[in-house]
Amino acid sequence: MFGASVGYGRTFLKFPAKHQTDGDVALDAKVGYMVKPHLAILLTTNVSVYDYSGFGRNRKRDFGVVAPAVQYWVSDRLWVLGGAGLGGDNPVFWDLKNPDAAPLETKYYPGLGVVAAIGYEIYQCKSLAIDLKTKITYRNVAMQEGQTNGVTLAVLLGVNLY
Repeated sequence: MFGASVGYGRTFLKFPAKHQTDGDVALDAKVGYMVKPHLAILLTTNVSVYDYSGFGRNRKRDFGVVAPAVQYWVSDRLWVLGGAGLGGDNPVFWDLKNPDAAPLETKYYPGLGVVAAIGYEIYQCKSLAIDLKTKITYRNVAMQEGQTNGVTLAVLLGVNLY
């Protein structure tokens, strides 16, 4: 199974010296295996872009999670997903300006990440489904300014191949 989604994410971040809320693009991908007709084991990843204004210049960064997850279909169209793994605060490739002169441009900050989602397949055919989902992501990482954590709530439209 493979799936990819795009939508809108609202990110709530807590830095040591401030709280920040941003809304921007949210992306999601998953790949895995259908263990049973209503159960899949997968690796999921998601990205929620936010405006970073800490050290260095103001720039876009990615608040995301890469996690093993389980997806279970409660009914023929309604499913739930949950997983835990690697959370991260990462640079976004389209906003790198001068990584050689500013090493913080490409700094990755790993930590704990947790993801949960609920979705509804609005269109189904033999091996294709289009779904609408809501996803919540939590991550906790130690960044340059100290321990930060945050939550993203996202609404996404996805295409899935089974």
